[in-house]
Amino acid sequence: MNPQIEEILKGSYDLHVHASPDSGAERRLDALDTARYAYEAEMAGFVLKSHEYPTTPLAYVLNQMYPGLNVAGAIALNQAVGGLNARAVEVSANLGARVVWMPTFDAHAGKSRAGGGPGITVTDKDGHLKSEVSDILDIIKEHDMVLASGHVSPAEAITLFREAKNKGITRMIATHPGGIATMDEHLEMASLGAYLEHTFLSCMPDRARLSVPELVATLRELGTEQCVVTTDFGQWMNPPAAEGMRMAIAALLGAGMEASEVATLVKGNPNQLIN
Repeated sequence: MNPQIEEILKGSYDLHVHASPDSGAERRLDALDTARYAYEAEMAGFVLKSHEYPTTPLAYVLNQMYPGLNVAGAIALNQAVGGLNARAVEVSANLGARVVWMPTFDAHAGKSRAGGGPGITVTDKDGHLKSEVSDILDIIKEHDMVLASGHVSPAEAITLFREAKNKGITRMIATHPGGIATMDEHLEMASLGAYLEHTFLSCMPDRARLSVPELVATLRELGTEQCVVTTDFGQWMNPPAAEGMRMAIAALLGAGMEASEVATLVKGNPNQLIN
């Protein structure tokens, strides 16, 4: 491996990884092998995400098996856990969950973009944050968790982050807003303290939403200090997530980014968010 890539990969942290078991999609690897690859690559760790179930108990077991690897558990507030369910968040928090995603596959905005039916919103018809979301933010604040916007609309995410900031929440991620939010919306979310997520999955052939040079141009325009690069890997046709992180690092360097910039995106900022 290229020494520069290896140095950045060591200690990197992937904030968005999928693995089986997963009833909603075919996955390349199960959680055990996903963790093994990350451990062997000497990554700092990753967030294990499921759209359907809380992953903290599974993350706990993986951390026992791979000492020194930090696999973070999470919960996504889709219908499978009761939607905007403060009790589910509280239980996950008490078990040690680190990340709370607002609705993803069941979010109204995301379903609408995919041509689906109505889904969950975090704001009411007047654009105000729903009371149950405010209760969830209180739990996130109490346990110093990471708030991620999920697949809600940019307008909802901005309202969410504004209220979260007012409550003193400092760990926030705008979930892959590229291609959905305008540049002004990106900048507004960042101004509220949210880190802007850019997934390397978007550059892979099965998605092909943007090229690596386009990704680099966006990162340069937004500034690396408020961005993170994740893989969002786990799909059957893609390599293991740890290899995806190596590919992302190599691609960003190859497109002209400085090693220090890439390290900030995959190591500095993610570790600051999760630890």
